[in-house]
This record gives sequence, structure tokens and C-alpha cells, in this order.
Amino acid sequence: VSLLNHHENDALTNRITLAATNHFTITVTDVPQDIWFIVLQIHTFQYNVTLAYDKRALNKESDRSLFGSNIGLYLKTHNVTDPIQVFLMHDNTHDIEGLLVIVPYSRNAPIPGGCNMEFDIEIAPYQKLHAGNEIITVDTQPGSVLAANGSLLSCEKQLVQHRMYRLYLTRQDFTPDTYFEAIASMVTPQDIVRNGDKIPSSAYGTSMRHFYSAYTGVGSVYAAVATYGNYSSAYVPTFTYACSPLSSKSCQVLNDTFPKVICWLALIIGFVLVFGGHNCVPIDRWLPILIISSFFWYTFAVVISNLSITINLLIALIMVSCTIVLSMILGYFKKFPVISFTYNLPMGLLCACVTYLYAPAEWFYIMENDELFWLLFVSIMLTVSVLLSINRSVANVIKYTVYESLFVILAIDYFAESSLKYIFITTMRRILVSGFRSAFVYPPYQGAEKALVIFWFLLMIIRFITKFCHGGDEANPERAPLLPFTLRKMPTQPSIIVVKRLNIFTKLRYDRS
Repeated sequence: VSLLNHHENDALTNRITLAATNHFTITVTDVPQDIWFIVLQIHTFQYNVTLAYDKRALNKESDRSLFGSNIGLYLKTHNVTDPIQVFLMHDNTHDIEGLLVIVPYSRNAPIPGGCNMEFDIEIAPYQKLHAGNEIITVDTQPGSVLAANGSLLSCEKQLVQHRMYRLYLTRQDFTPDTYFEAIASMVTPQDIVRNGDKIPSSAYGTSMRHFYSAYTGVGSVYAAVATYGNYSSAYVPTFTYACSPLSSKSCQVLNDTFPKVICWLALIIGFVLVFGGHNCVPIDRWLPILIISSFFWYTFAVVISNLSITINLLIALIMVSCTIVLSMILGYFKKFPVISFTYNLPMGLLCACVTYLYAPAEWFYIMENDELFWLLFVSIMLTVSVLLSINRSVANVIKYTVYESLFVILAIDYFAESSLKYIFITTMRRILVSGFRSAFVYPPYQGAEKALVIFWFLLMIIRFITKFCHGGDEANPERAPLLPFTLRKMPTQPSIIVVKRLNIFTKLRYDRS
């Protein structure tokens, strides 16, 4: 591989095909004099390979080799007389696709992973990623800088600044072309800053470890940039789908028939509620509570356990029954202000969950601090509940307009594999998953989410219009109208004339008699 026409931060990228059960030697030639080191990377799609400094390290675990699908090695190039080469091997029984990346750097650039204290290889420009069901952990090692004589400066002082970035792929896109294009767009510091979203560092842990909320089936690239003065270098980007594409079921939220049937029923009932719920007060009042609580408690059961779908549904059914009973009790005493206020708390909970999920990066310090987070969360709940308690009739229209339209949106969301369902899931992860408070949770907001949000507002407008025209306070069986007047069919003018004439004839007959 020749670097004749490549300069600092001018990455060489090349798609390659690795033959089955084969060994390869990668030799770098024609390195410009102003290049002091390079980071040579190998990225493969779905399968792992071994990259080593020498052949003897290929077949064993050592501090001279790496095994994985997003790996890279530091190679010094300045004043080097020996061949600049590495060795590559994979044991798969079929050909695999790969991406070879070489990023050259000058003398002043920080060395990514040069102050490594934990990883096996002495200088570790790569990252380690662990993807769980709820949380993704990415570890990097601190960078180092060169002294005037070319030696490494002491690592006791943190001279190098580090920043993390993330790039989302389109959901459920498991094609090699998309994967390699995403990796290639995050290999140099300039590309990373331009294409990725900057991730805030935790105020309570090391800046070299970052946590992220897992979004099943959504590919994400994680990259790090080391900066010293005006010079920067990039770590080897790493990648995950938060599932295994080799197992299609692991990348889908709805894997079984029964949950899909439930979602279809929810979708049908939701449309009935939106367009005709005003005609039946009990259904209009209790069915949204039933559905919203069903989604909430089923998600709760899934998050806290790895049990079967049947057991999770049983847990959800018990909790939903308790929710309905409690709602009926509160509804009976709804005339009391305190009870009316409590009845509005679910709407406040929804607003607080939305705020947590879509909070900007600048709020991360608040979100990872338990005291500040719960103070903000409870404040939003109480504020929304108080505002809704001012006018009960208007509050009922707002609540059931949002609930019933959300009923439809959640059902569509499960089929579309979008991220709106995580409005509830993320909050429960925060409560139940250890260490989740430090996770950056901002979800992918792509075409599916945008379309669903627009459709959600459209459904709310339709539902509001139907309630507004027909009137009706769900707290009053007589459905008192919201407007100071009612729309009634008035008799036409000819009918009035006929009635008057009949009255005249009747009067004449009475006088004659």
C-alpha cells in the first residue's frame, strides 16, 4: 500500500475481500517524510479477524495482536528502516468483506492510546465496545504527545483532551455498503466532527468511558478525537447494531405473533377512539387508561426480567388491573381538588418522560445527577398536573386527545421499529438499570420519527375537533358542552309560515263556534 500522495489526516480507504481461512501481509510504502506515525485499521462486516505486528502473534492471544471487527494498530514511520507491515488472518470458512484504512499523522499530532494503562497492546489507538440489552459501554485509553527529542512525554498529566462522537445509521439497515460508508465517514478528526454528534463527558466518572442507551436494530458508529493544541488525531471507530444481524429476531422488538396481534388490535381500537370515542363516555374515559397502562407495565416487565412473553404479559395484566381499580377509585372522588390533581399526574409523567428522552446535550449534567434529575422530573409532572387542574373540562379534552392519539402512534411505532416507544422505556431503564444515569440517551430522530410526530399532531387535531364540535365533559355524564352555545338544527322559514297559518285557521273556527 503506497502513501505517496497522502498527507496528514488524508486517509487512505480501500474496500477489500478476504479469502477464506487465509493469511495476509500488509506493507506500507512511500511514506512522506513529514509523517511520523500512522494508524492502520481493518473493519469487517459481521465477522472477526486477527491483526498482529508479527506472524507469531496471529494464532495466540498476546500483547502484539488484536481480534475483532473494528481494530487498528499504531505504526511508527519516521526514521524507520525496517519494512512497515502488519499481518492479517481470519479463520472463517467463507470470504468476508473488509475495509482497509490508513490515517497518517505528523510529529505534533497526539498519539491516540499512547498513555494506555488497561488494554493489552502498549499503544492502543482502538476502542473496546460492550453492547448489552439496555446500555452500550465504550472504553478508550488516553492519548500522549511527543517531546522535542521524539520521546513520549509523561502520562501523569492529562495534556491531551478527548471528545467522543456518535453517528446513527438508518434503522434496520444491515447492508455492507451502508456499514462501510458509515465507517469511512468517521476515520479522520475532520470527518468525525463534521458527521458525528458530539457526546458530553460524564462529570462523575472517567472521560475515557462513555455509556449510551441501546436502540435495538439501529447501527451506530462511535469515534473519539484526541486534541493537543491545534493538532488532533482520531481513534479507530467502533460499531454496533445493539443486536446480532446474523440473528434477525434479535434485531426486532416484536419477535412473536401474539405481541403483533396485540399491536394490530391496539391500532384498530385507537382509530375507533380518535374518530368515534366521543359517542361513548365510558369507553372514551377508561379505554385510553387501559391501553396506556398496558404499554407501560408490559415494557416495565420486559425491562426488569428475562422471562417469557407469557409471564411478562401476566405481570402486565395484574398491574393494569390495579391501575384501573385505582383510577376508578380516584374518579369517584374526582370532585375534590387533590384527587383531580392526582388524576392528571399521568399526563405530567408523559411530559417528563419526553423531556428526559429528548433533552439536549447541554442538559447532560442535570440528567446524570440523581438529585437534579428527579427534581426536574417531579417538577415537570407537578407543573403539568397543576395547569390541567385549573379547568377540568379543558384538561379532559387535552388528556384524552393525547392519550388516544398516542395509542395509535405506539402501535404504529412497534411495527415501524422507530424510537418513540423509548419515551417510556428510557425512563424505566433510568430507574431499574444500574449505571444508566450516566448514559447519553438521545435517540435517533430520522424519517420514521418525523413522520410519526406529524401524524400524531394530525390525530390530536382531528380528535380535538370532534370533541370540540360535539362538546362533552368526561367527568359529567350529561356531557355539558364546552362552548357557550350548542349547534342545533333550526326550523326553516316556510315551516314557521305554515304554523302561523294553522294557528289563524284554528282561531277562526273557534270564534265561529
